[in-house]
Amino acid sequence: MKFVNALAVPLGVIGALLTYLALSFGMFFIWAVFLATCMGVALGGSKDAFKSLVICGSLGVVLASVASLIILNVPVPLPGAMWPALVVGATTACMALAANLPVFGAIPATVIGYASTFAYLLSANKLSNETFMTLNFANPLVINILSIIVAAGFGMVSLNIAGKLAKPMPA
Repeated sequence: MKFVNALAVPLGVIGALLTYLALSFGMFFIWAVFLATCMGVALGGSKDAFKSLVICGSLGVVLASVASLIILNVPVPLPGAMWPALVVGATTACMALAANLPVFGAIPATVIGYASTFAYLLSANKLSNETFMTLNFANPLVINILSIIVAAGFGMVSLNIAGKLAKPMPA
C-alpha cells in the first residue's frame, strides 16, 4: 500500500477521536493539534522532530504569553497599535535569537506555538490578565502547550501506524 494511502487510516481514526475529545471535553484545541502535527511531520516526522515540536512550540506559547502580558500591563503612550506591534516584533525577534541554542532551533515550530496562542487569545476574546491568572484550560499556557503535546503524540502514532500499513505484503 502506498504510504499516503496508509496514512489515511490513522489520520482518519485518530483525527475523529481527537475531534470528539476536543469538542466534548475542551482539554485541547483540535485546530492547534492539526497545525502542530503538520509541523512535526514537516520537521521530519522523527521522534526528534516531535521533541523539537514540543520544546519549540512551547517556547512560542511562552513568548506570546509574555508579549500579551507586556501589552496588557505596561502602559506606553504610543498611538494606535504601535505599542503592541513593537512588543510582538521584539518577542518574535527573540524566537530567532533563541534558535542560536540548538534545543530551540526549530523556528517554524516556535512560530506555530506563538501564532496559535494569539489566534486563541484574539479570536476567543481572551486577551486579558484574568486569562493568565488561572491554572485551567482557559489559560493558553495550559491549553496550547497541551495541544502541542497531544499533536506530537498524534503525529508519532499516525506515522508509525502508516509505516506499518505501507510495508509491502509478502508475495
